[in-house]
Amino acid sequence: MIILATQSEARRKLFKKCKRNAIFKKANIDEKRLDGEGVEDYLLRVSFLKASVFYKNGITVIGADTVIEFDGKIIGKPKDDEETFAILKMLSGKYHRCLTGVTVLKDNRCISFVDESIVYMDRLSNDEIWEYVKSGEYKGKAAGYAIQKRATRFMRVVRGDLTTVVGLPMKRLCSII
Repeated sequence: MIILATQSEARRKLFKKCKRNAIFKKANIDEKRLDGEGVEDYLLRVSFLKASVFYKNGITVIGADTVIEFDGKIIGKPKDDEETFAILKMLSGKYHRCLTGVTVLKDNRCISFVDESIVYMDRLSNDEIWEYVKSGEYKGKAAGYAIQKRATRFMRVVRGDLTTVVGLPMKRLCSII
């Protein structure tokens, strides 16, 4: 049995391509970043916590978390339209890092990794940004965009794996499980 600890529909769709018989569950954990915690340590800790909620011997459980890093700052999920606009305005015409941490708990082993992709966002006008924000697609997404949906028109992966940006680095994950 394989459990993917996620509420993300995008992660679920990706994972079904690799393992059709997976079970999906939401792990209710505290995802706050600890003082002084580096981005990779944060992602490894949170992905481990998500997976550990459901782990029992004989079951494979996967936890994952994704963040955007820009100019040394971690950008999480925006809370409203205004914050989303400000984030996308800041990223407009620039490169940023997208990092996804994954933990696989399997056969009393823990395999964890962080995968990175570099993403470029085209320079957008305020009206173009507001048009995207008003679509509501940003809700629940790191940095307020879903690269696999409407944002594909103005975002592109210049290095790394698109599935890392979507939230589950499939090439690396499928080789582990």
